[in-house]
Amino acid sequence: MLSPAGIVAYCTLAALQGVLVALPRPGGSAVWNRLRSPGWALVLPGSLLVGTFGVLAVPRFATALAVLAAITTPVLAALAVTNFARGSRVAWLVALPALGAALVSHWSWPADLAASMLTALGCLTLGVALVRLTPMRWLAAAIAAMCVVDVVLLATGVGQPAAALLNHALSNSRLPEFHQAQLGPVTKDYPDLVLTAVLGSMLASNAALQRTAAVLVAVLASANGVFFLVADILPATVPLGVAAAMVFALERRRSRPRRPAHRRAVLAPFPARSAAESSLS
Repeated sequence: MLSPAGIVAYCTLAALQGVLVALPRPGGSAVWNRLRSPGWALVLPGSLLVGTFGVLAVPRFATALAVLAAITTPVLAALAVTNFARGSRVAWLVALPALGAALVSHWSWPADLAASMLTALGCLTLGVALVRLTPMRWLAAAIAAMCVVDVVLLATGVGQPAAALLNHALSNSRLPEFHQAQLGPVTKDYPDLVLTAVLGSMLASNAALQRTAAVLVAVLASANGVFFLVADILPATVPLGVAAAMVFALERRRSRPRRPAHRRAVLAPFPARSAAESSLS
């Protein structure tokens, strides 16, 4: 069960996921179109499988993943603020050094929050790339498959040992922890953040719908914390999948053509006479 500080941390990370949904801006180019393929849909569920069974089979793989995240995240975050995030590029470029300064500070929460925000920005670039590279129907199937894989891994007890090995590999490391978002005892894994960015990028062409999804993700991810009363680890992809299903159902309902209203003449083929006509008769 989470402490009050843990609840605040959990809701803060849920809010960070909501912000990550709202950040991607629309765009694309012919280069992306030439590289589009259904095969990119394997990345989302595959990241969970490789990150879990790869670490269990070769424990040193956990360190390799952490090193890879530490190297690539600053580059991916810079790409996000210059190419893919909504808002002023100048403001973002000013914010990056501030996040870096907080990261190297000795204050635990500011440092953890800065690292989590930089990790989220790195995942933003990957999420936008996947949306622009993957046909939409295949991407929707990939989101559903990722949610199923996440639940199965945790339900069978396979996901917990892999997460423990990854955390143990970094316990004595000086590398910045860019392989996950973390505040205190609460973490959001890297694939979960990528999926969050995927959802936001899928809706980027409709700003109103994107904001709706952002609020839904923040609320559902926070509400998901109730299950900590009965479990120590939860599938973070499920609230995202539910939010995606709700948003797409809402959009489909809105875009469905309305049936024309029946004219009054259909319901009453003989129009009622006015009061003046009645008096004359």
